[in-house]
Amino acid sequence: MHHHLALVKTLQPNTGREISVSDMDIILSQALLMDAGSATFKAIKSGEIADILAGVVALAYNALQALAMQDRDILEREGESHQVYQMLAIMRQLSDQINCCSSGEAKHYSGLYHLSANLASGFLNADFNKAFQAYHEWREVCQDSGGKANKQNIPKTLDLTDCLYE
Repeated sequence: MHHHLALVKTLQPNTGREISVSDMDIILSQALLMDAGSATFKAIKSGEIADILAGVVALAYNALQALAMQDRDILEREGESHQVYQMLAIMRQLSDQINCCSSGEAKHYSGLYHLSANLASGFLNADFNKAFQAYHEWREVCQDSGGKANKQNIPKTLDLTDCLYE
């Protein structure tokens, strides 16, 4: 199992029941992805690199939550594709991948995870593993404290600037 997915699964309730993903589960996952996508696009517009990183990591994290809910593993990338780091191209790629996730298929959630990881390391020049770990730890704190805040959105109190390479 991929180590990021294993982290996400530590916060998933283990009910011991057979995994059955309902339409409402897919709708909830899609809503979370759309929220994270919206916050990411707003961060891109503002130009705040640490906020963009938080948004990209939130997208990856929410994609893995959907996989964990289905008890599926991350699918490997199907070949390497050339990445274009222009703002409109990035927005289109993220939008398209988020839209594809509405199918509820593991390959689309995996694709969004891989795209997010690639953007974090390639476009933002960040340590994706370190940022993912920091985001996960923040989520743990939110869950342990009752999580009354809207923890599914981009965290305003999470600062990922130390995950950026100078």
